[in-house]
Amino acid sequence: MVQVTTQVRHRTELTPQAPEPPVPKSFDDLGVPKAVVENLVIKHLAAYPKSDILQLTKLLAINSHLVEDILVDLRAKSLAEVFQASPGSFSNQSSGHVRYGLSEAGMQEADTAFIKDAYLGPVPVSLPAYSDMVKAQDVRAQMVNRADVEYALSDVLGAHRMIGVLGPAINSGRALLLYGGAGAGKTFVATKILNSLNTSVYIPYSVFAAGNIIKVFSPQHHKRVQKEEVQSIAFKEHFDRRWALCERPSIQVGGELTMEMLEVNHSEHNKVWMAPLQMMANNGIFIIDDLGRQPMPVDTLLNRWIVPMEYFYDYLNLPNGQQISIPFILTLAFSTNLDPEKISDPAFLRRLGYKIQFGPLEESEYKELWEGISEAKGLSLEEGCFEAVLDLHRKHGVSYYPCLPKDIVGISRDIIIFEEQAPVISSQVLLRAWEVYFTADGKGGGAR
Repeated sequence: MVQVTTQVRHRTELTPQAPEPPVPKSFDDLGVPKAVVENLVIKHLAAYPKSDILQLTKLLAINSHLVEDILVDLRAKSLAEVFQASPGSFSNQSSGHVRYGLSEAGMQEADTAFIKDAYLGPVPVSLPAYSDMVKAQDVRAQMVNRADVEYALSDVLGAHRMIGVLGPAINSGRALLLYGGAGAGKTFVATKILNSLNTSVYIPYSVFAAGNIIKVFSPQHHKRVQKEEVQSIAFKEHFDRRWALCERPSIQVGGELTMEMLEVNHSEHNKVWMAPLQMMANNGIFIIDDLGRQPMPVDTLLNRWIVPMEYFYDYLNLPNGQQISIPFILTLAFSTNLDPEKISDPAFLRRLGYKIQFGPLEESEYKELWEGISEAKGLSLEEGCFEAVLDLHRKHGVSYYPCLPKDIVGISRDIIIFEEQAPVISSQVLLRAWEVYFTADGKGGGAR
């Protein structure tokens, strides 16, 4: 199974599943201690000297009058100073034409704050607020039907054989085990699952838990539905901008996965506490690819998920020794080309809701894929070339896995460009590409 055309759901079709979080009007509404906000203001003033109210409002993503209250307190403590903007400066566009900076004592306070916690960004949301939002955005609250899944897999050859099992699997919210030969399209299909849903979700930039700020939003893993610009320092008619409205997250990790990635952590050089991958994947899908090839034993990795899969919450150990509980509301998908019976405990296999086997394409689908990928690469197949492909498969006992056309057509294109030939894949070019892709016995380089 493989993509043959590109069909992307327009972002405007996505609607938030949960009600938008209201804009906090007081420090009590923020749900975090005022001291946390004060420390953030100090750090922002250190990072962006002589900022005005509008700039600080955008950086902190809270109502402007709350920022002003903090600045009043900082000035009373002699930690902040007021600077009059020069004519024609950017600050002329903001209220009062006034900018703020740190005093010498304020800079010392900022140094102390950065040593303790290097996070710099919007004010965090509380852990209870985060938990409530994740539960409100549970994928199981909005069931998909056959038409939804057909849409999601509309550009996947052979998908009609999977829809009957994938649909119920999505609705169940339970973990999936996708297994089959390498290159059978397991991971590709897993990444398409979320396309069956037409809802967006709110992701917090950070969460305040057990006295610490945990950064959750990641541009690498989270895609905003729309560009979010604050137009008013009063935040009128806006949702709480400490949250980003995003497509449901799809996070994939393979053989590089370590147990440290599944806990809150920070590096020695960066003291920002980062959320673990499963927390970033909440309300989306978390794909663990190449199961059995991680550095830790499979049993160790699988045992990590027994409690979350059973009870839909997860315990996280913080770097300071504390422990917190967060919702575990996501689709967990394991993908492997190894025999599930040989790499996992039978008791664990029973806990997996759906075990889905992936196989090779049928010959007609395989031909359609070859033709589609060749055309997409600006190439055509010489008459009789596809029959030569089938002969190579029969000769070497290689199955019709969907990864092969993309890879072999790509190599053929490289050869054609180098040799300055017409954009046609001939039987001779095909054979050269096959020999480059596979090992000497014709099998070792690709899927079987």
